[in-house]
Amino acid sequence: MEKNAKFAEVAELKEAFASATTAVVIEFKGLSVEKDTAFRKSVRDSKGQYRVSKNTLLRLAVKETPFEALGGSFQGASAIATTHEDVLALAKALHTFLKDNPAASFKGGVMDGKQIGMADIQQLAELPSRDVILAKLLYLMKYPISGLAVALEGIRKQKAGE
Repeated sequence: MEKNAKFAEVAELKEAFASATTAVVIEFKGLSVEKDTAFRKSVRDSKGQYRVSKNTLLRLAVKETPFEALGGSFQGASAIATTHEDVLALAKALHTFLKDNPAASFKGGVMDGKQIGMADIQQLAELPSRDVILAKLLYLMKYPISGLAVALEGIRKQKAGE
């Protein structure tokens, strides 16, 4: 890789890290192309990015960012998945991928400036989606009001003698 290409790669990686809120490093050694392609698609569907780059370039890119703690994870065959939108979708994609592909392994992650482990990814993956949570919240907000309306209607009927 030429020196200019390396500078460009580090700049691209720095830009990806600058816009991300969550980054996860995985080891992808021993995977078939089909499985890796399927994982890339699931990360893209979750509005995230998935990159494979040289460890040295990754270490340079995370310097002076909230993801600097990941520097020690860049050993061996490393790939990084980042997102700035839907952390739950990325966690679900990652959890499913790692469960279905024992050859791949979790190396480390950072979410909102804090290091996370595989247990954290698993907890996030088990949460319901954002749409389900919003639907439940709306139901809980609507339920007391509809109960009040039914009670008031019952009082009105009782007073009217119906």
